[in-house]
Amino acid sequence: MEERERNARAWADSAHWTGPRWLGLYRAPEDSRVWVPKHPKVLGWTVNLARPGGVAILLALIAGVVIFIAVALP
Repeated sequence: MEERERNARAWADSAHWTGPRWLGLYRAPEDSRVWVPKHPKVLGWTVNLARPGGVAILLALIAGVVIFIAVALP
């Protein structure tokens, strides 16, 4: 099976998605992508939390928001 097919099959499997549809937490170890479109695609993009890069990106985004709030609200 080709990598693109494997990624598409993992993305379509509802067992890899948790949380409400607008949040769309995605965890699929067999999917090689770090950034994936949310399910449904019109909601934007999310990270694959089964990939080390995905976890790092999520933590960086959360840290960025916390730092912004700490600086903006003295």
